[in-house]
Amino acid sequence: MRIDCMASLGGITYSARIKNRLRKNGGGAIALSTALAFALVVLGLGFIALVLIMGAQNETRNAVDSGTLNLGKQALDQISSSGAMDPTSWVRGVSSDSTDASVSTDGKITLRRINRLWGAALLIAINADAAQNDGNAGSGESSAQQACQLAQQISDDLSGQLNQASNLYGFFTDFSTANSVRMMGLGTQTKVLTNGNWQTSLLERNDESNLVIAGSPPNFNLPPNYNLDSSAFTQCTRNPVPSGAQNMYFLKGYAPITAAGQTFWQVPFQYDEKPHLVSQTTFNQNMAKAIPLDWAKPVPNSFSAEGTTTKTGSLNEVASSFVMTNPNQPFQLSLPHSFLHIHVDDMESHWWFFPTGYPPLELDPTIGYGYTTDTEANIPSFPGGVCCTSVTPDSVTLGLEVVGQPLDGIIFNYPVGDTSKVESYMVNRINEMVGAVGVTKSASDLHSALQDVATTGELIAGVRDFYIFSPDGQNITCQPEALAIAKAPWLAPLISNTPDGSPENQIINTTDPAAIFFDPIVVPAPFCSPLFEFGWGMNGKIVGWTPGSGANGCLGTIRVNRWTDVYSLGVCNPF
Repeated sequence: MRIDCMASLGGITYSARIKNRLRKNGGGAIALSTALAFALVVLGLGFIALVLIMGAQNETRNAVDSGTLNLGKQALDQISSSGAMDPTSWVRGVSSDSTDASVSTDGKITLRRINRLWGAALLIAINADAAQNDGNAGSGESSAQQACQLAQQISDDLSGQLNQASNLYGFFTDFSTANSVRMMGLGTQTKVLTNGNWQTSLLERNDESNLVIAGSPPNFNLPPNYNLDSSAFTQCTRNPVPSGAQNMYFLKGYAPITAAGQTFWQVPFQYDEKPHLVSQTTFNQNMAKAIPLDWAKPVPNSFSAEGTTTKTGSLNEVASSFVMTNPNQPFQLSLPHSFLHIHVDDMESHWWFFPTGYPPLELDPTIGYGYTTDTEANIPSFPGGVCCTSVTPDSVTLGLEVVGQPLDGIIFNYPVGDTSKVESYMVNRINEMVGAVGVTKSASDLHSALQDVATTGELIAGVRDFYIFSPDGQNITCQPEALAIAKAPWLAPLISNTPDGSPENQIINTTDPAAIFFDPIVVPAPFCSPLFEFGWGMNGKIVGWTPGSGANGCLGTIRVNRWTDVYSLGVCNPF
């Protein structure tokens, strides 16, 4: 009985031990499971936090990229230099985003327009340079220097404003704050980080600007015998070249262009390109401090921006971005607010006699007449001819060579002479007026404008001054003053301006026989008898050219002087 009891007690003890051991092992497993679960939760929360941080970084970068792109777009038009408020300034014509000269201008020069400004100043210098080569520049080179100085002054002001980071902050925040950064928490926004990382750069050096040069190299419809240096222009540098640009030429960006002893600049904007982000490396490598230009205050074409998230109590994110801007709008090298003046003198008749044989002598006074037919006579000349007491010309009909002629005929028709030089200058000048891209004017366009039948009536009515200009940047017209101002009100403060060059006479100086034949009245000297009498006429013409640089709007004056020489020859027999 004792043994059994002891066995029984021993069994109970063993069982209890097993149960206790199992109880202890179960508790350890629970503890381990709990620890593992906790670790997984921590890891999960950490992963979620990491995802949120990475997402917040992406959202911040997207917001900064968006703000920077908007900065690049808005900087083209929203920052300007008010250097063209004077309506008589040549700058006024390029202070517009339109190539239509009739569109009102606001007197402001923006990044979109800066190349138009420099281009117009360059044209003034080219005109002065060409006139200097011809020996009749007058004060044209002084005008070119002043134009360059004014362009530089306006350009420097614009450069200063574009390099002032605070002027760009608003364009950045307009878009950056509108972009969601929800992973940083509700109410979080990406705003400007005001530090030294707002910089500018000078990208695409020696690439094309947005200023197209009409015509073909090297003359490009510039003044006759003037060629543009090959270092000043380029074709489209994009690869592949966009459709339509294969035969286009542009002034070169960030490359010095010289004319009339002055230096002119352009900002590169690749053709048919839009504002786009660029890498930090590209941006930094082209900053002015990395590769300086001879241009003391270059106008930048690219910008950097930096933004940060602004959530109280959270870990803020910071991101930078870099944008190359581009107006994606070409202009043509031109002086939109410019004109060519044509002055036609009243015609005169000159009366010539041969009192002692050759050469003849002119008898005053001359007689003026208009651009229609007129019958005139002159007083007797004493002696007037060899062995003559007097020679009296008969009445003659004048003006047959001009009656019914438009202005084109007055300048270029009979007597013709060598018209090539004056025609070349006029074709050059009408091309300088045209601002529409791809529009080129030829000699036929010039003659078409001058052949307007209205000019015939105006000449008969006594109009002596006409003006060639482009009312819309594409077409040209020739009108008297009142009609010119009505079609182009911008002409009003400019139309009385005279060219700054000096006159070059006798571009055309020619005479041809006139349809005038008559028998003068010859009175023989005593003891002499009439032997021979004959009268005839010659038409003459001089077309003078005074070049204008265009600095005051006037690109030059064509002056036409026409006359008729009436010759009366009388010879008597002394035997």
